[in-house]
Amino acid sequence: MDEPSWLEKTRGYIDLGMFDEAWKAIEALPAELSGSPEAQEMRIIIMLDRKEYDDGLALSEVLCDIYPENHAGFIQGAYCLHAMGRTQEAIDHLQTGPETLRDEQCYFYNIACYELALGRTEAALTWLNQSIGLDPRNRTRALKDPDLEPLHDEVRRKGK
Repeated sequence: MDEPSWLEKTRGYIDLGMFDEAWKAIEALPAELSGSPEAQEMRIIIMLDRKEYDDGLALSEVLCDIYPENHAGFIQGAYCLHAMGRTQEAIDHLQTGPETLRDEQCYFYNIACYELALGRTEAALTWLNQSIGLDPRNRTRALKDPDLEPLHDEVRRKGK
């Protein structure tokens, strides 16, 4: 499915670190697009990049309330919580998401990161393996992820 041009443009600004331009592009959208879950997610991503975790969390909660079947509010909200040092709450928040969230490889990958941050290595490895099972590219991603460094040897061993 092709993304709408405004979303592609906004993602481009974000990828380039041009957060002010990305924000302005979202704010310039007509009301029916500006309030869409996609626009709200882009706002949260910008807030995360700016380290505005409280604001990002508040907006993700709104997104979860208004669009409970949309995964972005749960994923981004959990990231905000983790960044604020509330990692167990991040896991709990993700696990309150819709059942369809468990079809997303990033659900398992993020929980793996959070579990490892809490020192629960075996749980982290279990979640990471589920993520890799859904998307084998996550093996390479995990091996490059400094947050998962304690699991690198095990990930390499399983990849052989």
